[in-house]
Amino acid sequence: MADFLSGLDDALARYAELVPAGELVPSVEKLTRGLREVARRAPGLCRMRRIGSSRQGRALDVLSVGAGRRPVLVVGGPHPNEPVGYATIAFLAELAAALPELRDGVSWHFLPCVDPDGAALNAEWTSAPLDLHTEHRHFFRPALAEQPEWTFPIPWRQGVHRFDLPEQQALAHLVDELEPAAIVSLHNAEFGEPFFVVSRDVPGLAAQLAAVAARHGLPVGGAAPSDVVGWPVLGDGVYRMPPIEELVIRDHDQQAPTYGAHLAHYATRHGSLTLLPEVPRWHTGTRFDSGSPAALTALARALAAESDEVNRLLEQAGHDDVFARAAADTLAVADTVARTWLRRAEDSTPVTGVELAEAHYGRVVLTLRSSAMALRSTAEAGPDRAAPHVRAQLEKVLAERADRCRRRLRIRPVELRRLVAVQACAALAAATITR
Repeated sequence: MADFLSGLDDALARYAELVPAGELVPSVEKLTRGLREVARRAPGLCRMRRIGSSRQGRALDVLSVGAGRRPVLVVGGPHPNEPVGYATIAFLAELAAALPELRDGVSWHFLPCVDPDGAALNAEWTSAPLDLHTEHRHFFRPALAEQPEWTFPIPWRQGVHRFDLPEQQALAHLVDELEPAAIVSLHNAEFGEPFFVVSRDVPGLAAQLAAVAARHGLPVGGAAPSDVVGWPVLGDGVYRMPPIEELVIRDHDQQAPTYGAHLAHYATRHGSLTLLPEVPRWHTGTRFDSGSPAALTALARALAAESDEVNRLLEQAGHDDVFARAAADTLAVADTVARTWLRRAEDSTPVTGVELAEAHYGRVVLTLRSSAMALRSTAEAGPDRAAPHVRAQLEKVLAERADRCRRRLRIRPVELRRLVAVQACAALAAATITR
């Protein structure tokens, strides 16, 4: 195994050198055209097909490369505000078609975007030069109950709850058809260290993933991001997703769960390894020293106050659309996070600098997202339905919070090719190590 891992490490280094330069992420439309071109150039090797449609009728297309007995499925746009995966799929598809050694016993299947409707609502910023205010002025991340990756059926009360999203159903049918050896769902965050979530422990994989990130100047191993706090740790920056029964289902109205099982849970029926590589788009220059638990208490109170302000404005607007639902969902997450920080603050042990950094990032992300989508809700409602003072206040809140983040965290974009290299090499490692 040691010799195999050493050889894999050398191969990943060579492939990473092939990532093209450039800082613009392709749009879903441009990515899909590129994948069609890959299929056109090699009709005996590749095929492009439609596996379903979105809620608004947009095509869900898949490019398949090769005919190896071990399928590997790569999913882009699991969250439509996370576009790095579009660039990664463009690179990986070209690589898989060009290099026969990547198809040795493996067939590759690329789903460029699992939520094209959500991607369309982010299109004004995802393919533009990265800017924090512009990103959030045109930001959308659906409520959990409307996310295809987190809406697989779950046991609920005495039966099974189904969310009936066509995108999730198309993805489930694709998984059942392929029975993939590995599934790689490409995620990116705003800040923090990269990290990886896997559905099960595979000997050697955690170390390989940490090495991939470190090679591209994105070391792992700090405090667990808020998404994975309490999850089993398999290595530096690598976490195992718990069974759905161990994850808390938030049920605000006592009638339906607000999210379902994850793609990783569903794919276990086929023995698939599911990997989620998460990479940060922004580097932060501010460093945080260890402090007392009171620092977390202060952050929790600040997050709660900022959330209350957005919630009050959202209630004044009184709209019910995808943006309002998403903003309300984000505010519910913020409430949960703030309570988690308060519980941690009850512990007398010092809070590490890395813990404080993650908390600062969480506060920024949640307040920017909630205010951004509340603003979009008022903007989409039109001048006759939206109170001008509410929209103006939300515009001011968003601008002030984006500016405060830039100044306090001293942010600058992470080079896109480094993010693509980490995601692509993680996918190659998962495809290879599971053979």
